Amino acid sequence: MIENELEVIELSCIRQAKPIFSAISFQLAAGEAMIVVAPNGAGKSSLLRLAAGLATPFLGEIKWRGKTIQQTSYQENLHYLSHLNGIKLGLTVKENLQLAKRLHRDDQPFSSFNSMLSFLQLTAHENVPAFYLSAGQKRRLALARIFLFPKPIWILDEPLTALDNESQTFFLSQLAIHLQTGGIALMSSHHAISPKNVAIKSLQLIPHHESL
Repeated sequence: MIENELEVIELSCIRQAKPIFSAISFQLAAGEAMIVVAPNGAGKSSLLRLAAGLATPFLGEIKWRGKTIQQTSYQENLHYLSHLNGIKLGLTVKENLQLAKRLHRDDQPFSSFNSMLSFLQLTAHENVPAFYLSAGQKRRLALARIFLFPKPIWILDEPLTALDNESQTFFLSQLAIHLQTGGIALMSSHHAISPKNVAIKSLQLIPHHESL
């Protein structure tokens, strides 16, 4: 089995004809995580979208397990979470997870998800349409899909947004499990992310105008 490895090589991004960042390179092996640190507008979200294969870089390439992501089933190997959560607002909490279950071809009985709903304080809202959830509840629902359906790569944009202390602690425990079982995580965050017994790398993005 080929070991998990994500490699970003000389990545450059241009948005609306303006350079955002250039020549970004890093590697993440199995069990490694990285936080992208930068002021607002410096390109954190753009870098994560590029790393997730959702946008095309101006220059550079991304490799997964030694091959460019265009040569692999890369998208099937990752969870991507943006500020928008990616949940269906017209569906209930339970229906959102049932949809994710079908999309991931997961054959677990739904009852096996009950403990996750409890940990994420969503049990009482199981039959509530996502539209009526608070910002924190929507974020927890989005994270539930990541925790319930394992994939080797997590690319998460501000994953702790709107989470209370208890939910942040639970996120860190799940992140630690993900990394200890050979997963990779690339994240941005204004909050400290430091799961127990796990080292987190840091990538400082410098706004392009400051690097001139």
